[in-house]
Amino acid sequence: MATVYGVNATKNNAPKPQNVIDPSEQGGRVRWIHDVYEAVTQVSGTDIVLGGVIPKGAQIIPGLSVIYHDALGTGNATVGTSAAGVDLAAAEAVTSAGSIVLNNTVDLFGTKTTDKVNVHFTPLLTITGTIRLSLAYAMA
Repeated sequence: MATVYGVNATKNNAPKPQNVIDPSEQGGRVRWIHDVYEAVTQVSGTDIVLGGVIPKGAQIIPGLSVIYHDALGTGNATVGTSAAGVDLAAAEAVTSAGSIVLNNTVDLFGTKTTDKVNVHFTPLLTITGTIRLSLAYAMA
């Protein structure tokens, strides 16, 4: 049976200056952001900004980055960043209490922020209830 190596495992096997692993992918600093918002009849399309600024070059860590919410109403919500077109999760139902895991698909995982950004929670319905952000990111 053959043995194959991932990109960073290959770099570890042949250490040289051009094979330096980005510190955001191995051995970097991890930072945590927490925020809470109490929605009281927020209408569809309201832009709810959560947490502090995520720096340029950060990688949001899936599994450790989650939006928790009450049963907010009948419909969906989206989660993205202040950078146009950057989603952190697909539109998710918020009809019952639950959570939305951020950057949890192969296409979103490991993507670095290209500018300073904030997390934006946008309900696609009128909502009432608590929304909490727990977000971890890695940096060089």
